[in-house]
Amino acid sequence: MEHEIVVAELERGPDQKIVIRRTVFRGREYLDIRNFFLADSGEWLPTKKGIAIPWELRAELVAALERAGEG
Repeated sequence: MEHEIVVAELERGPDQKIVIRRTVFRGREYLDIRNFFLADSGEWLPTKKGIAIPWELRAELVAALERAGEG
């Protein structure tokens, strides 16, 4: 990643968490939501499980999540 800002970290257990980041990759901004795991070295590392949503679609994602919570 060229640049990243961690927005939130959600614990999934002692050795897993979901990290929500604002990132820039190849000059484009993304909202990256990804699983991380605690490696044997003690470092948190990303997995392949996740999604990078173009930054300009974030409002649509938030609206969809709010609709999901209404049901």
